Order: sequence, then structure tokens, then C-alpha cells
Amino acid sequence: MKIDLAVLELTCSRFCHDLISPIGAVNNGLELLEDEQDPELVAEARALAARSARRASILLQAYRCALGNAGNQASFGFGEAIKLARDFLEGSKVTLSGVPAMSPSDLPAGWSKLLLIGIILMSETLARGGDLALKVEGDGATARFAIIAEGAQIVFADDYKLLLGGDGNVAALDARNVLAYLTGLLATRLRMKIEIIQGGAGKLEFHLR
Repeated sequence: MKIDLAVLELTCSRFCHDLISPIGAVNNGLELLEDEQDPELVAEARALAARSARRASILLQAYRCALGNAGNQASFGFGEAIKLARDFLEGSKVTLSGVPAMSPSDLPAGWSKLLLIGIILMSETLARGGDLALKVEGDGATARFAIIAEGAQIVFADDYKLLLGGDGNVAALDARNVLAYLTGLLATRLRMKIEIIQGGAGKLEFHLR
């Protein structure tokens, strides 16, 4: 197994960056509880700590499967990936629609992990919020999915397309784009390709081929 230390470091940077805010908010809430006597402010501090602790827990669970080995296990299926994706989007201005009532069956290990990390990545392109429409076709090794992002503003860096296609320059990686690189690697491991189609200022399509 070849391990690129720089990629590992950047992935950890991304992971820690996302966790710092909610964990810091938990700490702030607890500090307020130590000194505050006003009942209303105490209630607000408790609510802040509870919300932030939940957010930190959601991020840990989502990244454990999207970035860690837990997502490679055969037991990590479509339903769990969708639940984690919905939890990840909780409280944001991004919605997830089009989830099929019947889950695809006999999915190869890692397929649901790729779906989860794809939803996380595409949610970040909706700078002002919007909708992620999921389309799933087929079962087993032939199963494919598409994620269509639509919103008032799409933010998609020029280097993402290369990184998602597995053609990016690793030397150009940073904590901002490492998630796109990892998504491309996951698709390659599954012997699949990611195609990005831009449909104007407010639409972006992510297709797993």
C-alpha cells in the first residue's frame, strides 16, 4: 500500500478544520455555564453546547465513513450513507431530494462511501444554498448515481474537474481541494469514472459512470 504523507496531512487538516468550530462552541457554552446566573442566558448556553456537540458528533460520524475505513465495509450500505448525508446537511441551506424509496441492492463495497463523499463535496458548491437532486440507476456492479446541484450560485474551482477525474497534479493539493482528489481516487478504485457537467451559472451535475 502506497501512502502519500502530504495527502494524509491535508486530509487531517480538512477534518480538523471542520471540527474546530463546533467543538469550540461547546467549550464556549460550558464556560458560560460556569459563571452565568441569568436563567435565560444559562438556557441559551446549554442550547449552544447541545447544538454544537450534536454537530461535532455528526461530522465525526460522516467523516468516519466518508474518509475512513468504516465506509469500505460491506455493512455500510445505501441507507446509512443517505442518513449520514442528511445529518451532514442538517441546519444548512442545502436540501437533498430524489432519494429512491427502494435502495439499490448488492452494491460493491465502497460504493455507498463514494455516494456520501460525493454529496458532501457537491453540497459545498452551493454557496448560497439550494437543492441536491439524487438519481440512482441499476443494482450491484452496474449501479450508478448522479447528483445534480441547483442553486442561486455554484462555486466550483477549476482544478476540481481534473482532481475528480483522477488526472490532477498531487503537488497542487491543499486542504481546500483534497476532498475532490479523494473522491476521484475512490471512483478509480471502483473502476468507475466521474463526469462533471456544468449547466449554466446555477446548475452542476456530478455523474458516476
